[in-house]
Amino acid sequence: MAGGLFSPAGCRGHWFGGGDEPLDRALVAGLMLDAALGTSSWPPDPQARGRELKGRVQEALLTHLAGRITLDRFRGLILTLDRSFSFYLPLISSLLPRPAEKPGFPEPAAPGAKDAFADNRGVHGARLEEALSRLQDILPRRPRSKLTGPKLLDFLAATGGAWFKLRDFQEHFPMDRKTAWEYVQKFLEAGFLIHNGAKAAAVRYGLAEEFLRVRAGAVRREAARALVGFPSPLASRVADWLIRSGGEPFWEGAWRRALPAAHFREIIPRLSGHPPLLEVVSAVEGDGGLLRLADRWLQP
Repeated sequence: MAGGLFSPAGCRGHWFGGGDEPLDRALVAGLMLDAALGTSSWPPDPQARGRELKGRVQEALLTHLAGRITLDRFRGLILTLDRSFSFYLPLISSLLPRPAEKPGFPEPAAPGAKDAFADNRGVHGARLEEALSRLQDILPRRPRSKLTGPKLLDFLAATGGAWFKLRDFQEHFPMDRKTAWEYVQKFLEAGFLIHNGAKAAAVRYGLAEEFLRVRAGAVRREAARALVGFPSPLASRVADWLIRSGGEPFWEGAWRRALPAAHFREIIPRLSGHPPLLEVVSAVEGDGGLLRLADRWLQP
């Protein structure tokens, strides 16, 4: 990005967007202001605050606009953000809380694979809800039961298609381990869940593929093949992330925070081999890029 995060004078007053559309500039400025006025905490270092602010604006663009506008239009907005960021930052930075200031709400947990796709984009919600309506005979009928259809729907949708442990199920509702195991077995027998085939502490469960937007089994096999030689849990974590994405674009920077730094540089080239699991939607200087699961791995 020309000029970096900060200009030498602190504010590049001569920039007025060049050929960018006024609406694009207004949208970018508004998203920066919205992020600055949020309740989340900010890092103490000014440069880090700038990077965090830009990352939040990128996430907002992706969350609200990806899939709703054309790819060229989306790239244009990203380019407008790059061009205008160092101009708007000094104007907005005074709104960011200083290190001594305490935000009004608790600091959120560090981002990771589990919270990166909080909108459950990896799951066909309508299919899941319809299938659950046919399983009412499995669910308990007690009025105050901890396990109800809506609660089960929330739990399974929140997994995004990633593996979960029996303990996750047990603690969510909550119930004793034996009762949790009995219910999970009933859902397995009904074809609602699948088992990872492991034993003892390595056992995991997941939503059946018919409720997911990607070919989860094929993605897991290809991730294991592409990442052979890496620590054994890594391929599973990568596959979980890709399945949870539902084929929607995601920022490389967000993924980097969820994976081991020691291996991250090798992961993307390996997943971009033949056949590619990943494809680059847009490359952004200094911020990695916008990635997505290749179309061949999506459900028809």
